[in-house]
Amino acid sequence: MPLPPSSRKAERVVRRHLADGTVREYRYPAVRKVQRYGPDSVAALIGAWKRSPEWTALAEATRRTYLIYLRDIELLAATDARDVARRDILELRDAIAQARGHGAANGFIRTAGALFTWALDREWIEHTPLTRVRALPGGHLAAWTEQQAALALTHLPEPLRRVVILGMHTAQRRGDLCRLTWADYDGQRIRVRQQKTGVQLSIPCHPELKIELDAWKRSARTLTILELDGQPWHPMRLSERMARALAKIEGMPPHLNVHGLRKLGATRVADAGGSAHEIAAITGHQTLSMVALYTRSADQERLATAAIHRLSTSRTTTTKTRAKALK
Repeated sequence: MPLPPSSRKAERVVRRHLADGTVREYRYPAVRKVQRYGPDSVAALIGAWKRSPEWTALAEATRRTYLIYLRDIELLAATDARDVARRDILELRDAIAQARGHGAANGFIRTAGALFTWALDREWIEHTPLTRVRALPGGHLAAWTEQQAALALTHLPEPLRRVVILGMHTAQRRGDLCRLTWADYDGQRIRVRQQKTGVQLSIPCHPELKIELDAWKRSARTLTILELDGQPWHPMRLSERMARALAKIEGMPPHLNVHGLRKLGATRVADAGGSAHEIAAITGHQTLSMVALYTRSADQERLATAAIHRLSTSRTTTTKTRAKALK
């Protein structure tokens, strides 16, 4: 008997590049059981949200981020949406925090909040399980330091080394780094239209970056500036490979990621005395409060150094004045 259309599925072959450079194939069966959920389940709610005009109106980058954390919420797929409790959300949040860090846990909370707020508005539920569920402290992605970047550049394989160089010199988001093409580089500047905000930037290339770019371009195999084995990087794959590679480098702290290079880029400008407006002209931030968040550590160190220098100068002058008066 022929299989029903809902159960027929062509065999899929998925290839994974392992850390040692080998490629492993995973084959999935041609037929899999179709899981069905009730009309009021969390799975049905997610499906309805993704078909709604509110979902369509979201920026593409926001939808991609939500999809990452919807996979975590799908652990409750069979549960009636009205039966999801605050305790369920907290248990998921805490498990994500332990496995992937506070930043990922807070991303899950934002996604769940958006989903259940929509459900409340559409009368799927009578109250949201996100009541009094707050973000975890320290959820912001860590910035790289100059020392960590130097260590990484010494030990990372070339495709990831290039990511570090481009990220720290342009201060762009992971997705925008992956999308940059050679057409965006004119030999002096990099032009980027940020996918998340639509902001268009023209960033002069630091001499160190220009040397690297010119060398890469001579042997380029892709239209994109960054590549892996002759193929453009996929953002998620880049994050996975970067995390594995950094974990092998002695002295590198956990939870560093590509986005931390964006913060390093902003911090480098701040350390050089750049103003918040100058930093925003590179990062594309539309609010100076976010620039302040990115460069807080740099500002604190620079201001503290200036304060101690000022105090030291003042004390030295006072001491000389007193000594002169005693003569």
